[in-house]
Amino acid sequence: MNNEGIIKLVKSGLTEDLILNVIATQPGSYAFGATDLIALKDASVSEKIINAMLARSKGDPVVTNSGGGGTKAAPAAGSRTVISGKGVYYKKGGEYFELLTEDVEWSSSGAIKNIASAGIVKKDLNGTVSGTSSRNFLTNPMEIVFAPSSGVEMNTFILLPLKADKATREFSVGPRNKKSGVAKGGIPFGVERVGDNQFRMVLQTPLGPGEYGILAALPADSATTTSKMHTFRVLL
Repeated sequence: MNNEGIIKLVKSGLTEDLILNVIATQPGSYAFGATDLIALKDASVSEKIINAMLARSKGDPVVTNSGGGGTKAAPAAGSRTVISGKGVYYKKGGEYFELLTEDVEWSSSGAIKNIASAGIVKKDLNGTVSGTSSRNFLTNPMEIVFAPSSGVEMNTFILLPLKADKATREFSVGPRNKKSGVAKGGIPFGVERVGDNQFRMVLQTPLGPGEYGILAALPADSATTTSKMHTFRVLL
């Protein structure tokens, strides 16, 4: 992250609190010459954000609006230099961090019943995730690695774009295209084996800025109306 990246985040309409959290958790290289500071002010970057950039550059705690004396940027819980558990991970600074999940609320009737064990969606489905942004922030070039549970095939994972709408992120997913094998609404990707039951996501082109989710198309208990989605936001 740098001055230009912060200006882009401010102009995109993200809240000050979210930008402060990005500064606290993402590596950054910021410039504070007279011209740089004027450019930040001209772009409506608040003094609190500029102070957070200064603190991050000095390695001091970054004070956020979420309370307390601040949060010092440090490896998050669950980070590791090698992957030993099951789940979906992203690489940052030589370490792997678990890609956190969020609950999916299906707005289509009978959604769970229309997901087969082979990762097949039987009909067009609509779902939402609460909030307008993921807690996971990624930048290109990114590295996402799958370490699926026993018996879970890679074709059960579907990469989807999410559209922010008021207080939620929406998505649509449907049956696979017979020729491409990609689920309707999904983003195609390949995989490369990088370890024992570990696979790196390979994209045809880098993902643009925005919200995304990785849905595991697995059946759930018939009484359940929610699924889990690994979500992330691409910043730049």
